[in-house]
Amino acid sequence: MAYHETRGIIDSKRRILEEILGKTAFKDSLRHFLNNLDPENSPQLVRTFMSRDVEVTLALAAALPAVANAIILGLDEAISQVKDKFPPALLNDFVQSLLEDIDGESLARLMAGAKELSDQLSPVFKAVRDAAGEQEREES
Repeated sequence: MAYHETRGIIDSKRRILEEILGKTAFKDSLRHFLNNLDPENSPQLVRTFMSRDVEVTLALAAALPAVANAIILGLDEAISQVKDKFPPALLNDFVQSLLEDIDGESLARLMAGAKELSDQLSPVFKAVRDAAGEQEREES
């Protein structure tokens, strides 16, 4: 993965977010947006996005490495932040309360599908992990 000194779209959004997080109007709008999510319509959104125009789907597929790296780095940092800021007991209680409002059947399907994909792709992921380990050893 190549890192660039130039500022990109994520950095610009981060700098904008830094400015607006202190604004009450933004936080009220964000709360309103989050309280009006309609998860039952997300499968149709994905079907529309992926089936309406193959060019858009292929453009997204071509951008997957950058998107995946952004998600991986973001989630890695989120995990570090959560581990640093929330005691395990508080985190467990909070997650338990969240799970009460999550569609358990859909979550179970997602977990099974993710495991199936993970099993299918494990040789690819293992090769990447092994190559990264080899690169670390060479740099040492």
